[in-house]
Amino acid sequence: MVTKATPKKSRWATLKAEALKEYEPSPPYLFDAVDPPIEIKSPDSIEQTLALASLLDSSGAISERDFKSLLQTICGKSFPAVWAVLADEPAGVLMPFINDLSDHFSATPPETEGLPGKE
Repeated sequence: MVTKATPKKSRWATLKAEALKEYEPSPPYLFDAVDPPIEIKSPDSIEQTLALASLLDSSGAISERDFKSLLQTICGKSFPAVWAVLADEPAGVLMPFINDLSDHFSATPPETEGLPGKE
């Protein structure tokens, strides 16, 4: 009788499973300016988290010149579709939209709190 050895779980798989054992992503934000709505997923990838950390100063503020980069970072892969709707809108709608996204995703993702230079 031949028994199969259980494949060994990789070190990466073990590390990832441990790190994500209590992870629950926020529900997506549904940008309903179009039909069907554009689904914006939680900005919690490593790339988005590091981009947010580089955009925000130590107090969590952001320069106006970085608003588009902030929006692009939060929207991730949905940005081109969202930008197609927003680009020609009056400027006064940008901050309420960014604030609504931030409120939905609970503002700055907690992963940025422990990064160097972030307090």
